[in-house]
Formats: sequence, C-alpha cells, structure tokens
Amino acid sequence: MTAANILTRPPLSQIIRRAAHWRCPNCGRGRLFRGVFRMLPRCQECGLSYFPEQGYYVGAMIINYAATTACVVTIFLLSLLFPDFTRFSTNLKILLWMAFAIALSLSLVRHAYSFWLGLDFWIKPRDPDAAASLRSERF
Repeated sequence: MTAANILTRPPLSQIIRRAAHWRCPNCGRGRLFRGVFRMLPRCQECGLSYFPEQGYYVGAMIINYAATTACVVTIFLLSLLFPDFTRFSTNLKILLWMAFAIALSLSLVRHAYSFWLGLDFWIKPRDPDAAASLRSERF
C-alpha cells in the first residue's frame, strides 16, 4: 500500500456539519436523500456507496428510537408537574402521546441516517472509487 492509497480521516467537525446538512461524508457536495425518506444508493458527485452492506442502517434506527424515547419520556415526565393543564381523557392523552412519538420519530429519520453514515465514515473512511469498481466487477 502506497502513501497515495492511505485514506485520511476527515475532521469530526466537518463530518458533523456535512451530516447536519444531509450531504455526502466524503465530498460534502452530494445529497443523501432523493425524497423525504428515500436515500440515494451512492453519492452523485464522488461515487461513495451509502449502502456498504446489508442491514447497515440498523444502528441509525436504534439511535432514532433512543432519541425519540428520551424526548417523549422527558416531556411526559415534565407534563406530570402540571396534572390539571388539560382536561383531556386518559385515552385521548395516550393517543396524543402516540401521535407525537410517531411524528417525532419520522422527523428524526433523515438525521439519524445521516449521522450514522457520517460517524461510520469518520471511524473507517473508505475509498469511493474502490467501492464503485467492485460493484462494476460484480455486474
């Protein structure tokens, strides 16, 4: 392996900034998402694969679940300080909490996937050209 083939780890602040803007962790120019929840298969600018292996985003789903649970439980516990704030029935309160948890989870999906990809790329950077050449050899 020559010095030119050694991949350098990008600064963590740069990775976090790119993840917050839903951009490629390698080049920072390519978008991660095609639609609201649909990820592109690879960066359109540098060719980095956003799906390096099957089941890659399970960690992102766990992060999303943990963040949603932490927010909902924290807000619920704070709401217990004001028991007479609303006169809603218990069933309606449960439905509202469920709707809030689902909406929060859906709003965090893109962030969780982006930060998971960025963190993984920061821990073990990979060469986008090597990944593209492996794919072209398989097909």
